[in-house]
Amino acid sequence: MSEAGSPLGAQGARNLANTTKTPPLWGGDSPRWLVSLLPWTPVESGTYRVNRVKDGGEKGIGITCTPENGETLPEAFIDYEENPREYTLSTVTTTIEVQTRISDLYRSPMDQVREQLGVLIEMVKERQEFELINNASYGLLYNAHPDMRLATRVGAPTPDDLDNLISRGWKEPA
Repeated sequence: MSEAGSPLGAQGARNLANTTKTPPLWGGDSPRWLVSLLPWTPVESGTYRVNRVKDGGEKGIGITCTPENGETLPEAFIDYEENPREYTLSTVTTTIEVQTRISDLYRSPMDQVREQLGVLIEMVKERQEFELINNASYGLLYNAHPDMRLATRVGAPTPDDLDNLISRGWKEPA
């Protein structure tokens, strides 16, 4: 009561009331569909090496089917690139700091450590997808073959640019 005999005001009542809260939300959240669509390969040593046949290495390989007795069998030799491309695993890492005083005092109705950790995990996943697309070493944008790149007509991609991209891979309605 602000004055003797006057009723409790709206602000005073608001300060005494419990409020309904949402869990902490991070505004940068995007639909992370790329990670779920890519084929993943277990990497035991932390490095993934792409062993490819040298250009023209498969030419001149002789193969025969059902050779006659005593027939000379053709020889074959497959030559690999001497310096194949290697991808070394990278990590996305951070540290979260939550004071124990905060986690003890403000654990209800939401556990502060759990909620802050949830937001941080979403941020790490977002960064992971960003790196898969944009990283200069292994990102999809930097490793696309020049024939697969499509220049936009002007500035940022437009629906017409997307139609052009779809038409390159579209064969017929499935």
